[in-house]
Amino acid sequence: MSDAPATPVTTALRLPPHPRGWSWRLLDEVARPESGHTPSRRIPGYWDGGSVPWLSLGDIRFLEGKRIFDTREHPTMDGIDHSSARLLPKNTVALCRTASVGKVVVLGREMATSQDFVAWVCGPQLDPDYLYWALVASQRLFDREKQGSTHKTIYMPTIERFRVLLPPLAEQRRIAEILDRAADLRRKRRESVQLAEKLAQATFLHMFGDPITNPMRWPTVRLDTVTDIASGITKGRKLPEGGTVVVAYMRVANVQDGHISLDDVKTIEVSHEEIRRYRLLEGDVLLTEGGDPDKLGRGAVWHGEIDPCIHQNHIFRVRCVSPRLLPEFASAVLGSELGKRYFLRAAKQTTESHRST
Repeated sequence: MSDAPATPVTTALRLPPHPRGWSWRLLDEVARPESGHTPSRRIPGYWDGGSVPWLSLGDIRFLEGKRIFDTREHPTMDGIDHSSARLLPKNTVALCRTASVGKVVVLGREMATSQDFVAWVCGPQLDPDYLYWALVASQRLFDREKQGSTHKTIYMPTIERFRVLLPPLAEQRRIAEILDRAADLRRKRRESVQLAEKLAQATFLHMFGDPITNPMRWPTVRLDTVTDIASGITKGRKLPEGGTVVVAYMRVANVQDGHISLDDVKTIEVSHEEIRRYRLLEGDVLLTEGGDPDKLGRGAVWHGEIDPCIHQNHIFRVRCVSPRLLPEFASAVLGSELGKRYFLRAAKQTTESHRST
């Protein structure tokens, strides 16, 4: 999660020093653990006309914010009573332990959950909002602990070993309030960026016209005649012995429409030759590729935010080599409706070609 604090608050592996009056406690000692279940879908009476909110993976994947107040599916109370699911009280904290491992949510009202979640009803020593941020901050820990070759899961014995660093209740609430305010500022910043992107798109259309219809009859050229285009580095490749370093690298998630997101920057081990080959330079345009239309053809200008930094193979680096082409203009055209239509059409043709071979 992008809103996680830099330092984890919970850990199952080690117990760092803590301020006086704070203590490490097993989470199950200060909160009642609960698990969920899915009522049988073979019995219509368990689902038809149901009104019980039921948290599932379909809800957590698209959740924005900390609390959830309604769900996509609603079983009946009869379905809940004839399953292992339980109605959990408001302010229960739920952690997704399969698929979207590590996603956390606070129940904004009484509801049940699927078996994909483990939940905690906080006792008098633990504030639910503090527990939410403690679990969010442990995202890297959850990533290390998940197991399975196809479907990654955190198993219950691992969850039962989690400990939470417990300050006094008033301090818990103060910490949670600070982190809530920080998350709200990040949300407002994202909204401001989105508004700025819309303004930039409108300004572009006003100045240059719609690239699809080209009403101003601007001359057109092939992209590769005015730029140098290169794919990025592939993970899992064999590294040379010795002489490697760890550097930051840009993933598809980092390249958004019109801007670079540095909320979650990963690192990768590379050789010095790979740094020379893939190193991003100020003014490079990063362009995403992928089968998902939402991820295909996103573009933004790299302004040297991190150096050295390279890019993965699902991102094209477009470097302007002609004085006739500015990176900002190239990014705007590539990220326009014209560019997205072109890349989506090319992706479909590639997919159909692979299917026919």
